Amino acid sequence: MTRPAQNALEIGAALRDARAAKGWTQAHLAEAAGVSRQLVVGVERGKRPGTELSRVLSIARALGLGVALTPLPAGDRTPMDAALDAIIGGDE
Repeated sequence: MTRPAQNALEIGAALRDARAAKGWTQAHLAEAAGVSRQLVVGVERGKRPGTELSRVLSIARALGLGVALTPLPAGDRTPMDAALDAIIGGDE
């Protein structure tokens, strides 16, 4: 499954859809990922944007998913993107 996601809400929706496709409950996914059910609920709802990446990756791996980084469409940059480029030296 390839599904581009650009924010916490879209990532959560993709994870929720993958979980539902497997017929898993949130509790089953939490156990398989080694995280709490409350974390799964929050991530799926996009309410945990500050969650450690390793914990989100644990959820994705439990579902048999990986993460691929792809370029954003031209002109689809946020002020945060510009700030990060200033800090880490993005391509200009």
